[in-house]
Amino acid sequence: MKWLHIAVYVLLFNATFVFSETITRSIGIEVVDNKETPFSDTSLDLGFMNIKKTISVDTGNLLNEFLGVNAIKSGGFSSLPSVQGLSGDRISIKIDGMSLISSCANHMNPPLSYTSPANINDIDVLAGLSSVSQGGDNIGGVINIKSHNMMFGEDEKPVTKGSIQFFFQSNNDSAGINLNLTAASGDKAFKYFGSFVEANNSYTGASFKDSGASASGRGYLAGDEIGSSRFKNQNHQFTLAKKDGQHYYEAMFAYQDSPYQSFPNQRMDSVGNTNYQFNMRYRAEYDWGKVSSQIYYEDTNHKHNFADDKQFLYPNSYGMPMEANGKTFGFLADGDVFMDDKSTLKIGAEIQLYGLDDKWESNPSGQGMMSGNDFYNINDGERDRYDIYTQLDTLWSDRWLSSIGLRYGLVQTDSGYVQGYNPNNNMGSNQLDDSVAFNNRDRSKTDNNINLSMLGKYTPNKLSSLEFGYTIKSKSPNLYQRYTWSTWTMAANMNNLYGDGNGYVGNVDLKPETAHKIGFLIDHAGSDGRWMIKINPYYSFIDDYIDVESLSYRTDDGYSNLQFNNHDATIAGIDIAAKRNIFESWGYGKYNLSAKFNYQRGRNLDNSTDLYNLMPANLTMSFNQELGKWQNSFVVRMVDKKTYTDGVRHERETDAFTIADLYSSYQFKDLKIVGSVENIFNRAYDNPNGGEYLGQGATMSTGISRSSSSQVPGIGRSLNLSLSYSF
Repeated sequence: MKWLHIAVYVLLFNATFVFSETITRSIGIEVVDNKETPFSDTSLDLGFMNIKKTISVDTGNLLNEFLGVNAIKSGGFSSLPSVQGLSGDRISIKIDGMSLISSCANHMNPPLSYTSPANINDIDVLAGLSSVSQGGDNIGGVINIKSHNMMFGEDEKPVTKGSIQFFFQSNNDSAGINLNLTAASGDKAFKYFGSFVEANNSYTGASFKDSGASASGRGYLAGDEIGSSRFKNQNHQFTLAKKDGQHYYEAMFAYQDSPYQSFPNQRMDSVGNTNYQFNMRYRAEYDWGKVSSQIYYEDTNHKHNFADDKQFLYPNSYGMPMEANGKTFGFLADGDVFMDDKSTLKIGAEIQLYGLDDKWESNPSGQGMMSGNDFYNINDGERDRYDIYTQLDTLWSDRWLSSIGLRYGLVQTDSGYVQGYNPNNNMGSNQLDDSVAFNNRDRSKTDNNINLSMLGKYTPNKLSSLEFGYTIKSKSPNLYQRYTWSTWTMAANMNNLYGDGNGYVGNVDLKPETAHKIGFLIDHAGSDGRWMIKINPYYSFIDDYIDVESLSYRTDDGYSNLQFNNHDATIAGIDIAAKRNIFESWGYGKYNLSAKFNYQRGRNLDNSTDLYNLMPANLTMSFNQELGKWQNSFVVRMVDKKTYTDGVRHERETDAFTIADLYSSYQFKDLKIVGSVENIFNRAYDNPNGGEYLGQGATMSTGISRSSSSQVPGIGRSLNLSLSYSF
């Protein structure tokens, strides 16, 4: 771990240098801190975040800039955040208060895919320890995204404003447009947001495979072209708001249409995803406290098949159409009651009803293993959750604050009868035996989940604070983990939430995960805000962690069929951030240096292996400048070699690498120009969290093998430009 020692030394040297002298306030990092509750927001936003937000199309990748978060690259606009070693459904992601669920056997439509960076007003990342009032049904933290703060006119004068943005990225020829329109009076407001983006395949810094036809009957791919990485997407959001004294009302409708989004780490691609959202919210403030309520509905239709770079025609098979339909209804109500000047009682309730049908259409040829009946992967799946909580926040003195809360969650899941393409076991498919065994057993499950948070904060002065706490968080399995039933390799390969090339089979008897976590957060700053340092060590023991066990030896293509099962696991790590001003003058502007370091280690205690897809030690350093209307950032990211891997999943090791980016923006009256050069030196590297490269070839059979494949590579140099005009 020589690299790790060097990284820690560099970061601590930077932090030590921070203490050496006093200079003017830095603009490089914005620290968001809510003093009402410990660990209410442990995020740290690097200074170039606002520039990157303007030019990015991937919200998940945007979250990579927060302390404790590493992005897991998946589709072109749907990276998944990993928060202190936990990702996927283990993190509660709320978009405008809505807890959304991915309706796809390959996790191709995660919650973050339904929001655009250009439509984000605020992001809160609760990394690890969070109070029970901030959300249930998670063990990995909470991410809150607010797409807007509605603006009202003053003195009854109507207000209209808007902005239009055009952007282009050279690496994948990504081009798009974002449009914002707002109209408001003294008590009413309307907002529209729309976005359109289309991109071709991405390219890495050097050839990582042979060039040639991507698959039989398909087009040409260059040796440095990342197959199955193109995408197209549009979003529309309409919001109406009204205020009446202390009362606030809001109604929102959103629509997304993505005709295609290809995935280089999956055997299939999204060939159609439409999503409708309805969201209504109310809040009011009184002398005795405040109340809020919300009701929302989401409807998703998702289709996947083999897109342009993967083989479509097989013997007696014309593609493999698969379709998932998910519907979510949610209701939330909560209130804060001011008991006295020192104590606030928080109470609330939440209902979430989710239904899923995942069916695979039989082959129209009428021949082969995939003809006859429609394959019911999940039929009439249900996951209904009912939560209540209470929490007491107490300000004991101007230095001591505590928060103690208890949350109970009832989760009920069920699934209807299933069937295979054919009621037989031909060619070892076991479709008949597996479906009969599944249909003959009790599939209804009820989980009683207890969540506890005990948090404290000590603030000796305005410049320093120490936060500490212990939490118990519970998370019930999702429907794909519990109810996918076929051990047939072809079917198991289609149920992959992780992008590792293996096949997955559900387990009806899975228990909820329960995480016991302790953590500390040390926050210290200079006398005039001229420097700061944050240190956040943590440790989790997770009882009944949902991991996998092998059902068989490796299949002919070198991958394995795996079944979900409960295990005991631990995750420990540390996040560090620091900043300091280094120079300021009237003629040359303000300069500052910021740094973020992350290290984590997770172990499956039963399998005696490391947890899958954890980011190796990494350090990000940013040199920032502000001069009048100019803002510039030079960013260097160093990632250590990945040696701690999951042997059960055959996870690959990756080499260490360093990449550099340059961001710049200039504001000229109502016109803003943003440019960037990402991966300046066109460095070729393997993405540690990219998964297995399955972006081309006969991905449904042994036409693609682990021995001839690789880790998904990182993206090479890209020159990006954005033009925004406000009116």
